[in-house]
Amino acid sequence: MPVYLALLRGINVSGKKIIKMEDLRKLMSSEGFENVKTYIQSGNVIFKSSENRKDHLARSIEVIIEEHYGFDVLVFILEIKDLIKAVDNNPFVEGRVEEEAGFKKIYVTFLSEKPLAENFKKLKEAPIANDLIEIIDDILYFKLESRASDSKLSNNLIENKLKVRATTRNWNTTLKLLSLMENP
Repeated sequence: MPVYLALLRGINVSGKKIIKMEDLRKLMSSEGFENVKTYIQSGNVIFKSSENRKDHLARSIEVIIEEHYGFDVLVFILEIKDLIKAVDNNPFVEGRVEEEAGFKKIYVTFLSEKPLAENFKKLKEAPIANDLIEIIDDILYFKLESRASDSKLSNNLIENKLKVRATTRNWNTTLKLLSLMENP
């Protein structure tokens, strides 16, 4: 049975859209998902399912959350090959390196689709200081000049400029999720 990763966008941020991961694990298990595991509170769920259509999986989880918690959450579904590609293509690191100086400022933003080149140009023209950004297919990579709290690169700015949906994870979280998927 295939292993999937669900990335939930915008939960447990600033006291809004609160979902306890233990509760979500139990809920998804009761709805037929198997080997459900979560990682930290930002909405990362690894599970197995016989369903092989990522759009159906995403919609199923969105409906479960809406019915149980009463709010909309955008869900991205990745297979292990998607996460391997995201890690291997990161232009700001070589290989699966983590916990080195500066890597806490590297982020991976998963996009709902590959944005138009003209929209990426608009993002590059936004006031993002000296933050570095690159797009490879449907993934935006960025390396911050300073702390994330000081950066203008938010999911809202990214979505507004690129005209696609987005959810972001830091580099170490991305690597940990890949490790968890490789060893379910």
